[in-house]
Amino acid sequence: MATITANARPALWSLDADRRDYFGLALSAALPLAVFVIVNGLAELNGAVPLFFSPFGLPGWLGAVLYLGALPLFGAARWLVAREGVEGRIAGWWIVGLMAGAVVFPFLAGPLDSLALSIVSMALVLVGVAAAGRAAKVSPLAAMLMLPGLLWLGFSAFVGLSFVAAWSPPFALTNTNNAL
Repeated sequence: MATITANARPALWSLDADRRDYFGLALSAALPLAVFVIVNGLAELNGAVPLFFSPFGLPGWLGAVLYLGALPLFGAARWLVAREGVEGRIAGWWIVGLMAGAVVFPFLAGPLDSLALSIVSMALVLVGVAAAGRAAKVSPLAAMLMLPGLLWLGFSAFVGLSFVAAWSPPFALTNTNNAL
């Protein structure tokens, strides 16, 4: 007697970012950028534009490339940890939170004042460090993939916080007197 075994696959199995092959890795790396493009399109319809950190006279497009270049790395790190059991899935959700914050952050930069922007930037860095710490427990390679993006986010938060500290009380009084 012959038996037939049917393997049921979900309808959108080919678009599953958690696939364990290289196509799943490519999807995981591309999805954060695709989400940014969608959010950018919606923001553009409402008249908002993203602002990117470009220090030391770098052109704005280069700051955008460095910032957006971290999103595929975060996606690849999420793919690496998501397949590693319960701890990996928890770390994956932390990385998803970091990616969501990184997608929304450039659109928040415009309306925020310097102090609020520094606080939000530092909060995003702390979420990133926490996500990298959870990822490192599961996959050290995932944490290493996150490192370039976290360094750029951390550098921008440090520079922003330095400017806020230099021009806020009690230093503002000193700087004002020196300007006279």
